Amino acid sequence: MRYVGWRCRLYPNASQGAALLRCRNALRELANTLLANSQLSYTETGRRLTLAELRKVTRDWRGEALDQGCPASAIYRVAADLDRAFRNWFAKSGGRRRKGFPEFKAIGREPGIYVSNQAVRFEGNRVRLPKFGWMRWRGGNLPPGRLAGPSGRKTRGLLSGRVWLDAGGRWMLSCLFECAPLAPVEPRADRATVREKDGEITVSVDGGLGRVIRESGALRNARRRLARLERRLARCEFGSEGRKRALALMRNQARKVRNLRADLLHKATTGVVQEVREIEVEGVGAELLRQLEYKAEWHGRKLKVRRGPPEPGNGKPRRARRPGSRSRKRESRTRRPEAL
Repeated sequence: MRYVGWRCRLYPNASQGAALLRCRNALRELANTLLANSQLSYTETGRRLTLAELRKVTRDWRGEALDQGCPASAIYRVAADLDRAFRNWFAKSGGRRRKGFPEFKAIGREPGIYVSNQAVRFEGNRVRLPKFGWMRWRGGNLPPGRLAGPSGRKTRGLLSGRVWLDAGGRWMLSCLFECAPLAPVEPRADRATVREKDGEITVSVDGGLGRVIRESGALRNARRRLARLERRLARCEFGSEGRKRALALMRNQARKVRNLRADLLHKATTGVVQEVREIEVEGVGAELLRQLEYKAEWHGRKLKVRRGPPEPGNGKPRRARRPGSRSRKRESRTRRPEAL
């Protein structure tokens, strides 16, 4: 069994879009309420709220608040996410699961709307979401080889889904599916070494001359246009209409850059995994390492992460960055006035 992530764009009508925004803002208020109660409990008693206590506060909040049209799965998922964030923070020092301390969510940092697998249903180019009804979607085909799963699921192989608003103001749906294993592919070589430097990926197969995978012309042009839009945004007056238009253009262009970069990485990692039996990585980025890890597991390949050359100035060996070590994107911290 393998788990496949899938994403599509949603096209809600005016009433559905307003309902999604109300639910999104209500979940942000709930997350801040739970965090405030947990911090108050820690100040008074020296212990944070457990998951059961967080769920009790959630039930009280759900009963006292007005009907915001939020699915029950999304409401209780906020409590589960906060509890997981606290457990990650209080984990042993140095562990991979240690993250930053939970913070209050400002406007523009609302959590996604979680939907359970029993409630989501796909029919052709439409998807049914609980509390919001049927919506059109676009984004390719559903993952092939999906397993049947329990009889209570409306969609075959669907584990869960999350509705969120991207930086360009588009409603997106991310789903996780259970799929059958891939058909085995016989490798043509024994070993390959993958390195990444200055945006270029070098692949050496069986110790031979490495081939270099560079950014395409479309990606380079997209990066240049993004830099021009960032300079244009910096010249705009804060709060003006021109700044809002420039911010929307910059967000859309940043999404294009991410999609082109992701397409390049997927093509590079798929080709390497299908070609060789053992892969060594050195000094690669977090996203490239993440893709190599799960694709090597899918195809039954061996993956080895080794130390790179010392960093200039301190003499310490450079390691490949693990997923989760990336800093938050700059545009994700930007306020989005249209989401109010």
